[in-house]
Amino acid sequence: LIYNNLMKLHSKLLVKNNHLVGFKKNLEDRKYKSIYRISVKKSSDFHSKLETYEKVNSDMSLHEMADKLGYLLSLGELPNISTQEYHKGHLKSTMHIAVVFCKPLIGEMITIEFGRRVSILLSQIKKDKLRPDVIAFVGGNDNKNRISGAKAGYIYFRRLSTEANLELSGFEFIIEQEITSFKDNLSNLILTLEKKYGKEGISKCHFTLISSDYHLIRIAEIFKLSRRQSILFPLIKISSTWTYLFATYPFCVSPDPTLAFLGRIRVLANDLAIVLVNLNGLIKFNDLIARENFSRLCETNQKLQKMLRIMPGNDNDLQITDGSIQLTVGQWEVLEHGLCAIHEVQRILTPLMNGESIERRKIIYARDLFMEVVKNIRFIIDPDRPVTSGEWVFSLEQAKSNNCSNSIPIC
Repeated sequence: LIYNNLMKLHSKLLVKNNHLVGFKKNLEDRKYKSIYRISVKKSSDFHSKLETYEKVNSDMSLHEMADKLGYLLSLGELPNISTQEYHKGHLKSTMHIAVVFCKPLIGEMITIEFGRRVSILLSQIKKDKLRPDVIAFVGGNDNKNRISGAKAGYIYFRRLSTEANLELSGFEFIIEQEITSFKDNLSNLILTLEKKYGKEGISKCHFTLISSDYHLIRIAEIFKLSRRQSILFPLIKISSTWTYLFATYPFCVSPDPTLAFLGRIRVLANDLAIVLVNLNGLIKFNDLIARENFSRLCETNQKLQKMLRIMPGNDNDLQITDGSIQLTVGQWEVLEHGLCAIHEVQRILTPLMNGESIERRKIIYARDLFMEVVKNIRFIIDPDRPVTSGEWVFSLEQAKSNNCSNSIPIC
């Protein structure tokens, strides 16, 4: 009886919001039936999905149905379900902007990871695969260096372009370095473009976003799960389209076992950052914790246990007993403390996945604990380092050839 009443309420709410949840399409042979359904994973997230009738799972538990109905009750308007990621958007755009997400310098010097982001931009332009109207270098300002990452990236790009005999007279350059938040950087960039070209000029602009592969994956995942907190939100406001240009993160495949180990930990921290954004959304906007993110948290916890040999068993495929991986005491402390903290966060959030409520103070405690873990792994475990003089010469030599994308070798 409860289930039937919930189903009736479900239908009335969908009609009230003028939102078509599903329809059956009658075909002459009626052999293949299809429906459109929209699955709510969390607040502000709707995904339309075309499936065969036989694949649709109608066995929904009552608490899941109640969660979705509760979300629809609080929904003011239907979010836009169309994605603005469009790999041919530059063909229909009024303006094409390439945006390089910059990293802070280390010792006033370009780092290996940052150098790859700049090199992939040069490579794509030199091979005539990318032809933006504007090239923007954003971020990289941590108030610890006399020069920002954005300004250093611009100088580095111009030096590589000179060595590659690449003519830059047809490009406009913008350096956005005032603040540390990429989201605010993009907002400021849009304001700069609007002042120069007017609202009409940027009404249908296309962005090519350039960064390390793990960073762009995180951006895409956060946009999918929590658009209000996404750094791409400023682009949504002006109805822009965008694509991603990935720079390969070199450390996971480094021949040095220690660098490879640290690189994999750094990528795992990237997954944790996605969960952290979702947890922050729960506190600020009363978003739902996506089951996908809770699974990501649990899987990352298990991977860290394996990598640190805390979880015993023969299924550990990372053997470090030969001493080939050398970590500092500080790095081990960060990893061990982080693993304990992640386990505690998982314990606190587990009741939410079972449809139970949690005190707000506990959620805030879990968020703060989790935030500290992600920050420590980013700044202490990150294997990125400044480019050496030999690597600098090598990158200039590579810029003269057609192999600009890997102008800095793998460590």
